[in-house]
Amino acid sequence: MADEYAPAGIRFVFVYTREAHPGEKLPHHETFQQKLDHARAMVTRWKIRRTMLVDNLDGPVHRAYGTLPNMSYVLAAGGRILYRADWTDPENIRIVLDQIVRERKQRRSGTRLTPFYAEWLPQRPNDPIAFMEGLVEAGPRSVEEFIAATASWGGEASARPLRDWWEKRQSTGEVTPPRLKGLE
Repeated sequence: MADEYAPAGIRFVFVYTREAHPGEKLPHHETFQQKLDHARAMVTRWKIRRTMLVDNLDGPVHRAYGTLPNMSYVLAAGGRILYRADWTDPENIRIVLDQIVRERKQRRSGTRLTPFYAEWLPQRPNDPIAFMEGLVEAGPRSVEEFIAATASWGGEASARPLRDWWEKRQSTGEVTPPRLKGLE
């Protein structure tokens, strides 16, 4: 998407703030060097090609823009927030960017535009098992904390399938993904 919108002068920046789901393999950051190492590993693992900025160890950027782990913002050149979401969803970001590109064309053609406020509550797919597959990379504690949090807000009925999956995964010895073996 970054390549697609680059001709329109839109830049994408990833801000690495903190380890969203720390565990034994990817713990809370204790040093800035550790945070840089985690950010570099993320760039490599996910093949991130856009610019990545790393927030300070104490997280001033994260606190300034909201402390959720997967927020997305679209900012105007002067820093004004044009879009904010508490979850990164590429389809929604595309809708926003297409609107911004349309508005730029309208302004260039002399159309007078007036901003307005809108609220929207889109929904996203939610696959907790797939999510937990990713958490395994941080370490077992990360998975167990997610299951406990699910039980806390959704009740034991919501947590039971996750517990069953995790117990099966542990019984087969598949606790460390192959790509992280050797980092332990």
